[in-house]
Amino acid sequence: MYQTQNALMGEIDRVREMMIAAAGETGYTSDETVRLSQELDTLIYEYQALCRETEVQRKKTRLLFRQIILLTKKQYILSHA
Repeated sequence: MYQTQNALMGEIDRVREMMIAAAGETGYTSDETVRLSQELDTLIYEYQALCRETEVQRKKTRLLFRQIILLTKKQYILSHA
C-alpha cells in the first residue's frame, strides 16, 4: 500500500499513460490494455480508500483537540473557583 496520496496519484498517472499508449498501439480491447485498465481501477480504489482513511484520521484529530480544549477549560475553571 502507498504511504501518501501523492505517491499513489503518481502511480495512477503512470499506469493511465501506459494504458492510453497500449490502447493506441494494440487497441482498446487488447489483453495489455484491459490488464492496465484493471490495474488502474485497483489503484483508483486504493486512492479512494486512502482518502477516506485520511478524512477519518482528520476527524479523530479534531475530536481529540476539542476534548483537550474542553478539559483545559474545565481545569482552569476548577482551579479558579
